[in-house]
Amino acid sequence: MRESIHNVAGDGYLREVTCQATRERVFAAVATVGGLRGWWTPIVAGTPRAGGQLTFGFEGMDEAIAMRVDEVTGPARVRWTCLEHSNAADWSATTIQFELGDAGSEGCTLTFSHLGLPAEQVAAGWDHFLDSLTRLVETGQGAPFRAGETALDVARAYHHAWTAHDFDAARRLLAADLATEVPINTYADRDDFAEAVASFGSLAERVDLVAEFGSGHQALLLYDMHTQPFGRFRVAEHFTVSGGLIQRIRHVHDTAVLRSAA
Repeated sequence: MRESIHNVAGDGYLREVTCQATRERVFAAVATVGGLRGWWTPIVAGTPRAGGQLTFGFEGMDEAIAMRVDEVTGPARVRWTCLEHSNAADWSATTIQFELGDAGSEGCTLTFSHLGLPAEQVAAGWDHFLDSLTRLVETGQGAPFRAGETALDVARAYHHAWTAHDFDAARRLLAADLATEVPINTYADRDDFAEAVASFGSLAERVDLVAEFGSGHQALLLYDMHTQPFGRFRVAEHFTVSGGLIQRIRHVHDTAVLRSAA
């Protein structure tokens, strides 16, 4: 997945994603009830054709979103207008659009927009669910909303993202006020740490997950990282998670091999 993200200041959220999937596959994910259930929420009902209405519910939450389907032009465009969001009145009358284009013989560009409200109000949610949509069309397995997502689920998603060299997806799982405790280096903020993950993670030839544990808001992953020129070294990575985002990361690993190469 390659992507560029643009936020329209004051008037909405815009993001462009390039998926390694055909336009027809991506269109099915956004223009059918079954497709929507695979990446946004399993609770979807209604008629996805132009002039119809879709209702989205969320497991374990007293929340519902109603969308009027304004346009379905396959495999190119889907456009909705929000009729009601039970917990966010600002969503009413906002518009959501999926615009598809070709990107090579087997690729597709998806330009997604949600206009009519501040980007920062919806960016975190749409970032997550557009990543879920991309995973669905590329691998067949999305990550739709489910009640009770655990700290271990979030830690696994972060680990999967950076080890697949999808560093943008990994960054979006980090809280804006992320705290870190890492041997050797210190990081000023989330972006500083994310940049380091992208730099060092790109050296990884292989990462073998040895063990994982989770309890409440905490999770721990133990893995062997194989790199050049450092060889193999073992890392214990501890996470504190709240609201689906990683609030704190602590690393424990043998720094001798890294210091010797410095």
